[in-house]
Amino acid sequence: MEDPNDVLKAEHEAIELLLAAVEGMAGRLATKGGFPRKDLQTALTIVTEFADKCHHAKEERTLFPILSKASPKVGAELARRLTSDHIAFRKLVGTMKEQVAKGERDEKVRAQLGKNLDTYVRLLRQHILIENTELLPEVARSIPEAERRRLAAEFERIEDEEIGAGVHEKYHRMIHKLADAYAG
Repeated sequence: MEDPNDVLKAEHEAIELLLAAVEGMAGRLATKGGFPRKDLQTALTIVTEFADKCHHAKEERTLFPILSKASPKVGAELARRLTSDHIAFRKLVGTMKEQVAKGERDEKVRAQLGKNLDTYVRLLRQHILIENTELLPEVARSIPEAERRRLAAEFERIEDEEIGAGVHEKYHRMIHKLADAYAG
């Protein structure tokens, strides 16, 4: 069973690859190089289903409560801050989904979508940096190994029962396909 930090790091790497693809799509919108509606929809679906319902769910529902208890000052504050980011990301993604639906026909919406995509990429990269440099070290410092093993088991349960067997891999394939098409 993997350490929870290793699971989260691997997911961060996949999300970073997706962000590179999203950045490429935003660049295409900025240069009026076509409106990749289907790929934008796919990217936002991956954000919703993988980044949020899988990755953020593991953090919010399992990791953050345990960390807050184990580290009532530093860990609890990180958990609050990162949860607040997740909520803001959900709102921005909802807005972008609406913009994708209208952006093919409306140049103003398309321009705003490009800006929102850039904002999302920038903010999520900052968020991942905080998780990698502050959250994960605090988890390693504060949560005993036995508790981290239970946490890893819960991560697996979320993957298998709530997300579904094989779905994680499906999203990885989709991410790589988008990255091949849009990431420099």
